[in-house]
Amino acid sequence: MIRVDALTVRFKTAAGLFDAVRGASFHVEAGEVFGLVGESGSGKSTILRALSGLAPAAEGSVHIAGADRDMRGRHVQMVFQDPYGSLHPRFTVDQTLREPLNINGIGGEEARIVNALREVGLDPSYRFRYPHQLSGGQRQRVAIARALIVEPRVLLLDEPTSALDVSVQAEILNLLKRLHRERNLTMILVSHNLAVVGFLCSRVAIMRNGEIVEELPIEKIRAQQVESEYSRTLLLATGGYQRKAVEALGVDASL
Repeated sequence: MIRVDALTVRFKTAAGLFDAVRGASFHVEAGEVFGLVGESGSGKSTILRALSGLAPAAEGSVHIAGADRDMRGRHVQMVFQDPYGSLHPRFTVDQTLREPLNINGIGGEEARIVNALREVGLDPSYRFRYPHQLSGGQRQRVAIARALIVEPRVLLLDEPTSALDVSVQAEILNLLKRLHRERNLTMILVSHNLAVVGFLCSRVAIMRNGEIVEELPIEKIRAQQVESEYSRTLLLATGGYQRKAVEALGVDASL
C-alpha cells in the first residue's frame, strides 16, 4: 500500500538548508500497522507529513497504492498529536465533520456524521458542541471521526495518545485497534512509547537524526533483539518493551 524510496525532506532555516529526513526507505503492506519510533527531532512526524502531502520531498519518492501523488487527499488521512490544536475552536463537531464531506463532494452528510460519531463511541448529541466543551479523549475521538468520515485507505497517526492521560490512552488505543480490524486500514503510527507501538504495530522502523537505522518485527523489540547500538540505547532509555508498561495502559489485548 505504501512505498517510500530514499526520501529526503529539506527545510530552509536561518542557518541554511536542513535535511529533516535523509534517504528513508520502507514499505507498508495493505492492512498493516507500521511504527516509526525514535527520539524527538528524529524525523518521524516529517515522514508522515511527506506522506500526506504537507511536506514536499526534496529527493526520493512516495508511492501510495502504486501511485505517486494521486492517492492522497481523501484516501490518506492524518490524526495529529494535539486534539485541541487540530480542531477549529469556532467549529462545532457537526461543522468539523461536515467540512471534509463538502470538500470531497460526498453526499449523505447527516447519516455519515451520526454514523461517524457512533463508530468512535460518541453519542450524536455531541454534534453541536465546541472543542472547549469536550474532554481531551472526546476531542481525539472527533479527530479520528473526521479522518475516517471520508473512508480513507491509509490512516497516519502522529502520537495520537501522547497528550492524553493513561486511562484515556487505553480507550483511544482500543478504539484504533478495533477500527483497524473492522476497516482493514493501513496505518503508520509515530510514537516514542514502545508499549503503544507494541500494542498496535507488527513492524517498526527506528529513526535517528532523520535516518532509519533499523527496521524489525515487533517480536524482536519485545525480546530486545536489536542490532544497532542506537536501538539498544533507545530501548535502555525508555525502559525497553516491558510487559508491565503494556498492562499499565489498560489496553484490551484480546482486540
